[in-house]
Order: sequence, then structure tokens, then C-alpha cells
Amino acid sequence: MADDDPLIPPIGAVSPSERMFRVNWVSATVRSPSGIPLLPAEFVARQGRSVRIVDVREPDELTGALGHIPGSDWIPRDEVLGLADRLPRDAPVILVSRGGERAGELAKALEARGMRFVGSLEGGMVAWKGLGFGTSRSHALLERRGQLRHDPHATDTSVLTTARIERHIGDPGAVRFLKLAALLLHGRMSCVDGRDDSGVLGTPGGDGGEFLVLLAAIERTTGKRFTAAEVRAFLARRLDTFGRFYVHSDIAASNAFIKSMRTDQRLDAALANVSEALEWRAFLRSPPPELQDIVLEHLLQPGHIGCGHIRMMWQDPAVYGVRPELPEMFLRAFMQLGWNGAVEAELTVLAGGHSEQGVLRVFLADPIEPFTQVPLVSPSCDGTQMFVCHPQIMSYLRTQLVRFAQLQTALVPKIDGDALRCTVEEMADAQMTATLQRLAKGLPVFDVTFGAGGMVEVEHAGVIE
Repeated sequence: MADDDPLIPPIGAVSPSERMFRVNWVSATVRSPSGIPLLPAEFVARQGRSVRIVDVREPDELTGALGHIPGSDWIPRDEVLGLADRLPRDAPVILVSRGGERAGELAKALEARGMRFVGSLEGGMVAWKGLGFGTSRSHALLERRGQLRHDPHATDTSVLTTARIERHIGDPGAVRFLKLAALLLHGRMSCVDGRDDSGVLGTPGGDGGEFLVLLAAIERTTGKRFTAAEVRAFLARRLDTFGRFYVHSDIAASNAFIKSMRTDQRLDAALANVSEALEWRAFLRSPPPELQDIVLEHLLQPGHIGCGHIRMMWQDPAVYGVRPELPEMFLRAFMQLGWNGAVEAELTVLAGGHSEQGVLRVFLADPIEPFTQVPLVSPSCDGTQMFVCHPQIMSYLRTQLVRFAQLQTALVPKIDGDALRCTVEEMADAQMTATLQRLAKGLPVFDVTFGAGGMVEVEHAGVIE
């Protein structure tokens, strides 16, 4: 980073995770014609305690039809500008009003007073609730008028215990709820990776890992071998049908990838003016068409893949039960579709190295229905990383993917749904075991069960052997 960058400090000034958070914040921010900084509800929901949410509405609105976002602070409108004196100028703050108008003007005013990471929730509470995110009408917020919660970046280095997990799960900033029907429409499955600070629905490899399981299960069940063109067509239909699709890398793999490209003279002219993180992000989001095959040459190397699950699947296909060519064909198709305008294809870069101290398995006490509120749980427990997975919810979602695959008759042979579903579940369980044995061996396992009426049970369930 350049020392004179107005928004993102040089690399030595903040931690890699904080630096990546700021890059993501700047990338996600859009400006209204009048210059108001706006951040979409989906981005805000996934940040958990990384951001401070401040509601600026009237008391009756907080407990009215729209409710308020759990974990938010309430600062009346005429007191909001005082935040510039109460908080550090780099504190991430999201202001919330009904439709975003009141919050937007206040966010712009706080920027003028020197706050660098302040924005308005785009569309306000109307958008938040319309997208299916959970709300509260508790009067407890009214009792905290003008008060600010503890520092959202506070850290705790103590060992993970059931009591500590209970405190984490009980923090409304650490868990966001999203209706399952909304998840099917515009949600995403994140990796179990503990380096993701946002609230996640976790499964090994995220959407990418689940898609590879489906491909491999179809091949095992039917004997078919997908071609590269068929993988791309199948993935394109998956994006069209279910929307957002998550694959992640990390800073170490991305730096190795960038270093490799820097040594390629064929890319010298294109990369001559690319140095800042945002410039790299823009280049990799849409390389010139004539250079895309060259970029793929550098990207499609195991050492340049930051998702440990997909990388291990690629390097040890026999253990993971996949044909060796599938991971590379999938990644090629994913990148090509994104470059060709598929906005659903999301490549997320995670910061730092693995330092997970436990595995969190999330369950629901009641049967899963389309209206079920799904808990998105932050893997960051006051700064301590955890692997987070949702095996029960993933099993439900795999049923939908299997049914989707059965309808792709031009690409998938006629197949019995029950047989395919059993194969998918068997392979997914085996892959989960393989990945956790390699990345989480010896770590404690905690089972968290969410019940009706906000009841939550936490149980120590052994260790990864």
C-alpha cells in the first residue's frame, strides 16, 4: 500500500485482517449522487462485531413493525454527530434509519468530521427485513439510549470452553439470523475456515466445495465423466438458479500468485500500473480478454489456491474421492464465468494464517422448514478462531442441489435422486473428516443447538482425532 493512500494505511500500520477488512469496506461502499456512503445489507449482516451498528430512528420505530437489528446501539438523531468525538476516526460505523435517508445524511456529515469508515445501511431497515435478516422489537434497546457497546475488536486469548462459546453465541453481534428461503434466493455457503471474520453458514470449501462434491457424486453414481465445457455449463446453470456462489483464497496464496505473474514478461505492460490492493482486485476481477488464459496459467497451481479444502482435494484426489481433473476444471470455469460477467461468482480473500482453537458444529432443535431462521455464526470468538460448520442445514441444502442436478437432463444422465443424495452425503462426510483431520487434529469440538424462543445449548463433543 502507498503511504499516502487516503483510506487504507500502509501494510505495517494495521494487522493483515484489519487491512483486508478496510479493503473490503472500500470495495463494498457505493456513493449516492450526493456523495452519501452506502453499504448493502448483506455486507453489513456478515460483518458481525467487526462493525458498530447505530440506529438513529425514533423510539417508537425501534420497537415497531420493522424492529431493530440485534446488537445495535441507539443514538438519537440529534446526538449522532457526537460520535466523531466519542469514537476513533477509523472505527467502522453503520448508521441505520427506516429507508436510509436520515442515516445517509448523518453518515456524510460524520465523514466531513473526519470519520473514515462510516456508512449508511443501503435501503435501511426496509431493505434489511426485506432480505430476510432477523430483527428484534425488544424494549431493552430503549434503556441504553446514547450508550455504546464495548469495543467490537476486543480480544480474549483464553482457551475455548463451553462457557466462552455460550457468551459468544449469546452476543447478538456474533450471530445473525437469515430465513432459509432467503438463503436459497441470495445467500451463500462459506468455508469452515476460521479466518473469515463475518457470520457464516459453514461447509468445507463453501459453495465451491459443495459443487465439487455434487460433480464427483454424479460421476461415481453414473460413471459419467464431465468435460471442461460441461462443468462450465453446469456451473453457469447453478449460478442462474441459486445465485451467489462463494470460493475463497487467502493473502499468502494471493501474494504467491501475484509474484508469479510479476515474473511473466507477457503481463509486464498490463501490470505496469497495478500495485495497490484495490488495483489488484480490479485487475483480477476483469483481466483483459487476451490475457485471461495467461492469468489462469498462474492461478491454477495448488500453491496459489488459498482454500485448504479445495487445494487438498486437488493434491490428494484419492482421499477425497474425486477425479483429479475436476478441481482444476471447476476453478477454471468459476474464474471464466466471473470474468464474463457472472456477478454471482464471488472470490473472497481471507487474511492471516490458521490459528483455530476449536470446531463449532451448529444444529437446530426443530425440523428445518423454508421459514426457518438460520444462524450465521462468526468464527471469530473475541479474536480466537474456530472452524464453523452447519452439517444439518447443509444436508437440507444438498437435497435441493440433488433435485437441481436431476433437472439438468442435457448435462446429467438420468439418475435416482435417493441414490445420488446418499452418495453426496457419504462423500461430504468423508471429505469433512479428511479436512478436519488435517487442519484441526486434536482440537475440541463444540456442538451448539439453537431451539425455539432463543434457547441455545452448548455441549463439548470431544476432539478431532
